[in-house]
Parts: sequence; structure tokens; C-alpha cells
Amino acid sequence: MKQIFTLLCVVVALASCKQSVTKTYSIKDIVIAAEGPLFDGPNTMQANHIIDLSQIEPGLTTEHIQSVKLSKASFHTTDSVGFDNIRNFVLQLTSADAKMVKAGVLNPVPKNSKMVQLLPAAENELSDNFKQKEMFIILDADLEGDLESNLSYTGELEFEITYKK
Repeated sequence: MKQIFTLLCVVVALASCKQSVTKTYSIKDIVIAAEGPLFDGPNTMQANHIIDLSQIEPGLTTEHIQSVKLSKASFHTTDSVGFDNIRNFVLQLTSADAKMVKAGVLNPVPKNSKMVQLLPAAENELSDNFKQKEMFIILDADLEGDLESNLSYTGELEFEITYKK
């Protein structure tokens, strides 16, 4: 009995000694859009992304993930108006089996800009979203006035993923 207890302690100690590793996961050139007409106030733009954990490390599975945080979010436009008709942005992420989580904000949006950088939300634990096959990226744009045309931006998101090897 004493040998089994000692063996169990050794196994638990070895399992707890696994290293935690933090790496970056990037989503580049994602197009996020909303179809017009759009109205004064919040309007939802959406895109989806298939999560590929092998981009971080071959053989990485969802069981290895400990923590995921948004570290950077930027959006670009080629529209001549830029972001002049936007008051603020709220970035949220969700999945089929995960709650919607606010990941980033920008308030107010600077005028005369062709690119904006959102600030990561203080509490943006996104590991539940990264344990799914697909993630939905939602950008709420608070419009100043109505807009008959579509709204479309290109974005880049960067996440810090911590996992056990």
C-alpha cells in the first residue's frame, strides 16, 4: 500500500511539472462586414474563423490550452471616409458552445484614420472559444447617422495562448 501511495505521488509530481508555454496565435486579413442599410447607433459586423491549433504547435489539442487572451486587434479600411462615421467599436468573440466574451474596445474612434487599434478588454479570457472548431468574430460599430451601403473592414487579431506541453 505504501508503494502504491509513493508511486501515485511521483506520478502527480511529474504531471504537475509539465511546462506552461505561451505563444502567439494570429488571424490576419480577416474581412468583417455588415450589409446595408445600416442605421444610426450600434451595428453588428461579423466574420468567422476556423481555429487551427497546429499553427501554434503540431499536435496541440484543446485539452492542453490553459489560457487565451487578446493581445492586439487592429482594423483597416480603404474607404475614403475612413472611420469618420464611427463613434466607437466593441469587439466580441463567441462560438457554438462558448459564451460571448468582450475582447476589445475603442472609444472614441479617432477621426481621419484609415487604421484603428482596439484596446484589449481587462477580462478577456477566451480559452472556451479556442476549444471550439470555429469562432465568430463580432465587431459592433456605433455609427453616426444612417448608411445605405455595406460596411467592411480588414482586421488582424493576435492572441497569447498559454498551454501545457
